[in-house]
Amino acid sequence: MGILSDISASTWELLREAGPYMLAGFFLAGLVRALIPTGAVAKLLGKRNLGSIFWAAAIGVPLPLCSCGVIPMAAALRREGASKGAVSSFMISTPESGADSILVTYALMDIPMTIARPIVAFATALAAGVGELLFGRPEAAAAPAAEPQSRGCGCDDADEADVDEQRRPGLASRVAAGLRYAFGEMFEDMAIYLLVGFLLAGVLAALVPPAFVAERLASPTLQIVALVLLGAPVYVCATAATPIAAVLVAKGVSPGAALAFLLAGPATNAASLAVLTKYLGRRSVVIYLVTIIVCAVAAGISLNAFYGGFGLEPTTAAGALTPEEGFDYVGTVAAAAFVLLCLNGLRLKLKSRREGDACDAQG
Repeated sequence: MGILSDISASTWELLREAGPYMLAGFFLAGLVRALIPTGAVAKLLGKRNLGSIFWAAAIGVPLPLCSCGVIPMAAALRREGASKGAVSSFMISTPESGADSILVTYALMDIPMTIARPIVAFATALAAGVGELLFGRPEAAAAPAAEPQSRGCGCDDADEADVDEQRRPGLASRVAAGLRYAFGEMFEDMAIYLLVGFLLAGVLAALVPPAFVAERLASPTLQIVALVLLGAPVYVCATAATPIAAVLVAKGVSPGAALAFLLAGPATNAASLAVLTKYLGRRSVVIYLVTIIVCAVAAGISLNAFYGGFGLEPTTAAGALTPEEGFDYVGTVAAAAFVLLCLNGLRLKLKSRREGDACDAQG
């Protein structure tokens, strides 16, 4: 029971550290969802030029979509006329960053990492879009015909939210709908990944000795390459990957390697690549993957150079996960609320699957 107790304590302390920022991030995500309509975004991203790529990267950074949630929205944008470069850019900046993941990075890691993460996500997305603009195949005469989209991870098709711009409700109604989305659908999409992410971080914190990775893989550059290769096939959302990265840094991994993991993991899962292949083509997928890998390695090396050049030591809240003296009411209540929201998300997920199976049986 000692090991299980240590894992539970480490996981709970991570949740208490991140809980208030997680809830604030999801609240902000709901506001972003309410104020940025898909139709308007599609019009902004329709031209095959640098401007549309820039806006796709910029809009994607704060958007509250996980690795799977971005898929239907990207498909909807492409069907509504967004350029290939803009869609590629959007599918990198959106899952690699987000209002919630930025706040969790601030809670669990340090200021340089918090600042570097969205900046590098934006730069990587911009580079991928420019690469598509320069080396991709010419745009088709018309966007692919609309097709019914699977809910996949439980995400509603993004274009359904903004089908008729002329009938958009008032601000209060949109904000209420955005918050229902943030604390309902987003947790339906992400609950399993969030819980697994924090649990895995708790396991690493409790069982891996300090400096374990650094002793076995001393070169920071090799650490970066290793974590890019590890992160690329792993299906994680940006928020769930953050506690894992924080614990890795606490165990001796360089901050650049942790940043490379945070960039490679969320944007390179099989589902995203399948959507890119369908809507943009194989050449675009190659440009997409090469850009992410090259930028992740370059960003990791640059961040390590920044820390070294200024004589900084990376800090993380996962470095000493021991219960604090007294009772942290805010952290404890936020952590408990976060766990309950995740459990409710799992309930909604199971309900959606049951309803889907019932529809299939009737069909």
